[in-house]
Amino acid sequence: PLRHSKPGIISVPLDVTSDTEISVLGNLISLTPGSLSLDVSEDRKHLVVHAMFIEDPDDFRREIKQGMEHRVKEALR
Repeated sequence: PLRHSKPGIISVPLDVTSDTEISVLGNLISLTPGSLSLDVSEDRKHLVVHAMFIEDPDDFRREIKQGMEHRVKEALR
């Protein structure tokens, strides 16, 4: 079946704080097909992400926070 893209740019609040944690999270997101980490806010509290398939921005944020970010925190702390 065809999947129609719904691209968007989302700001994801960060719980990780170190350079290493933020870099690993950004790289994991960029390795996920259809998503790309674009930038980190100057205060380092948000990661800006472009994704090709965003049905619900809150669900997208939740998936990153409860999935990838949670794993990064477990692995690096």
